Amino acid sequence: MKIDRPVDVLLFAFLVYVMEMLKRRLGSGLRVSMTSVVAVATYPVIGPWGGPVLLVGLLPNRSKAKPINRVLNVSQGVICTVVGGLVYLGLGGPVGSLSADDFPSVLVPVTAANLTWHLVNFVLVTGVLRLETGMRFLGALRSVLPEVLGAFLGYSYLGFLLAILWLGQLGAFAAVLLLPPLLVANWAFAQYGEEQEAHQATLQALAQAIETKDLYTRGHGERVARAARMLGAEMAWDGDRLEALAEAGLLHDVGKIGVPTRVLQKDGRLTEDEYDAIKLHPLHGVEVVGDIAFLEDARAGIMHHHERYDGGGYPSGLAGEDIPVFARILSIADAFDCMTSVRSYRPARPVAEAIEELVRCRGKQFDPELVELFVAAIGRDGWQPAPVEEVPADARAPRYDHDDPTRPPEIEPSPEARS
Repeated sequence: MKIDRPVDVLLFAFLVYVMEMLKRRLGSGLRVSMTSVVAVATYPVIGPWGGPVLLVGLLPNRSKAKPINRVLNVSQGVICTVVGGLVYLGLGGPVGSLSADDFPSVLVPVTAANLTWHLVNFVLVTGVLRLETGMRFLGALRSVLPEVLGAFLGYSYLGFLLAILWLGQLGAFAAVLLLPPLLVANWAFAQYGEEQEAHQATLQALAQAIETKDLYTRGHGERVARAARMLGAEMAWDGDRLEALAEAGLLHDVGKIGVPTRVLQKDGRLTEDEYDAIKLHPLHGVEVVGDIAFLEDARAGIMHHHERYDGGGYPSGLAGEDIPVFARILSIADAFDCMTSVRSYRPARPVAEAIEELVRCRGKQFDPELVELFVAAIGRDGWQPAPVEEVPADARAPRYDHDDPTRPPEIEPSPEARS
């Protein structure tokens, strides 16, 4: 196909390059740019040449990423733009000129192309997440889409405005007029990314504090978070709710900071007072996260993850569905990871055996419906148990384990009982 506007191709390529140079981190290692704005603008102006525009604009970018990652990133942008352009043309979108007669019908192909660009982009991103982390595809897609799709769709309509001005009397000068709002949008995403990084830093600091207190169970919080996320995804949770559940899993034992170390690491039976101190750790956990606004949804899970479905747990003795759903989920994830991890009094139990124990305890310790969902998730996606590693020399191994449903803490009888 003949390139009717070769100068426009070069100018748009330069805009893509600028957007890539201003790319911002959005948390969790994900970097985003406003490239989609330029891509949407190319559809009415140069039609099917949007893909080559991104190719020319992305290649000179001096990224520190590995060559293979750069190739994948460039290919991703080109694929998204080409597919979006085909949708635009297929729905009769005009190319090379826009007039009043084209409105409002032109909004249909523009909106469809815009939505297609972002859907293809997110499918490709979550496909990479699936390959790198093993996260279930639909679960990964649900966790990414609600977070930023709406904002990007909105900002990308600036691209259509750019095309209108470009094809009017302003030409390439239209990019100068729209550059300030694009920079503001880019700044807004940067602020959001910094906020997400601050959240992650807070979570990691608290998780590290837990492990410093109790080295023997290192990595336990991360695995409970992973198991809880699997169960939440099985319940069709996504977005902020699923993230809050994972955060509650990571920090469910943060209250151990308030339990004396000698009690946590005691190699022998606990006295009743020591066991009472252990049972206070959910309350201590709520105190620790009480002033952290973004952990508000996680508090109920931290507070009640040791309640039992039959009402025999602590700290409040709640039963059945009176127990917050976060806590019922964490109870299953907590016990499952404990059983599949090495303990001083036994080796790690096989996953199948731990599943059998969960099934045996449903209706007593665990919510029976949630156990069935968890078993289904594990059966489909599998589970990677804790690695068998040498425990640090300074990590004492307690003989009890309040998380293990097969081995409750051993309590010394009180003096009154002994007499």
